Amino acid sequence: MSDMCLMRARRVLALLLAVSMAGVAGAAARLSFDDLLANLKSPNAKTREEAAAALGKSRRREAVGGLSALARDPESKVRFEAAHALRELRDPAAIPALVTFTEDPEPDIRQESIVALVELYIDIDRATGVERFVEIFSDQYDGTILPPYMKVEPSVLRALTLGLRDDDRRIREESALALGLLGAKSSLNELGQALQDPEPSVRGAAALAIAKLGGTQHGRALVALLADGADSVRNRVLHALGVLKVREAGPALREMFEANRRKEMGLRALEALSRVADPAQADLFRELIQDADPERRRLAIEGLARVSDASVLSAFKKDYQREKSDELKVAYSFGITLLGDRAFLDSVILNLPSRTLGKRCRDYVLELGRDVLPELYSYLNDPDADIRAALCDILAILGEPESVARLSPLVNDPSPQVADRANRAIEHLRRTSAEASVR
Repeated sequence: MSDMCLMRARRVLALLLAVSMAGVAGAAARLSFDDLLANLKSPNAKTREEAAAALGKSRRREAVGGLSALARDPESKVRFEAAHALRELRDPAAIPALVTFTEDPEPDIRQESIVALVELYIDIDRATGVERFVEIFSDQYDGTILPPYMKVEPSVLRALTLGLRDDDRRIREESALALGLLGAKSSLNELGQALQDPEPSVRGAAALAIAKLGGTQHGRALVALLADGADSVRNRVLHALGVLKVREAGPALREMFEANRRKEMGLRALEALSRVADPAQADLFRELIQDADPERRRLAIEGLARVSDASVLSAFKKDYQREKSDELKVAYSFGITLLGDRAFLDSVILNLPSRTLGKRCRDYVLELGRDVLPELYSYLNDPDADIRAALCDILAILGEPESVARLSPLVNDPSPQVADRANRAIEHLRRTSAEASVR
């Protein structure tokens, strides 16, 4: 046979094979739900694997039982597809199987089960693991992640706590982050031990989790990690110290700032120093208010407001009037409000819809807390729908049951965005109140 004939024969064979495979795929797509369930028990591992994947895409929760039975399947590919399918279905009935998967010999399956368990309780973006977990931790107000009325199954927390001792570095890291996201205060001691993990990523994850859980008792251990050899650990520890407001970290943070004044690490240290509210650092804040760098000036304004009393109000107001930067004017407004003059809260509220300043203003209002609730309520009638909508979210986070009555009229707001967010805020506050009364 000539080379040309041989090539033609190969093309015909390839075409026939493609048609055959398409027919098989089409037949698989036509399988009924009951057929897919039956295929989970097939002696053919590939059939079980494909059935598990298809059932995950079906979104039918009746598949949980059959998929759960694959937690002990001898084939790792089948177990992975079963774990992924249960993640897709997001049904609490899958918890026992997902807990079993956290003990799987394959680290990829253990990792998939951790993400699946977190997603059962928290609505986060799909197709992400540790990266998305870390992104969530960037929120300073860490109590806003797991709804306070949500009860996490004890077996889930036990499995994740055991994950802190996993042989795989990724599993230890994600277990730490998951415990923080799921409010596992009972695991704080184990997370404290994880601060000594040989892997920097695990130490950093433990620091973030401790911050999210409000583990102030681990403040001293966190301060010691400012000398860690890994930049990633120091960065996460700086965030944790700021969130926890570990005042005794003041001297070490100042030393780090002075050693890195013109570096990114120095700015991170100053941000943490601004939050921990150590009165001994007031002289540094006064110095930096005159700094040429606007970011250092902003942090100095915030820091000085947190450690001062009303005696600095006059100077703050004068500086506010002379300031040309909108960002710094908002920082002064926050500081003046914090020091007792509520009239300046207006500037913070009016910037809530701002693309550049909105998140910072939200954080300012949340830090001011329930003390400014009377002033916040008056803005629920603001003509700007974006302001009304933003306040619905803030009032939900602040968690004052009295806010329900104030928010109720907004359910009939002419803006659909405001009406929806008011409704969600009300439901959140009612559930929170009901949960608190049960305790």
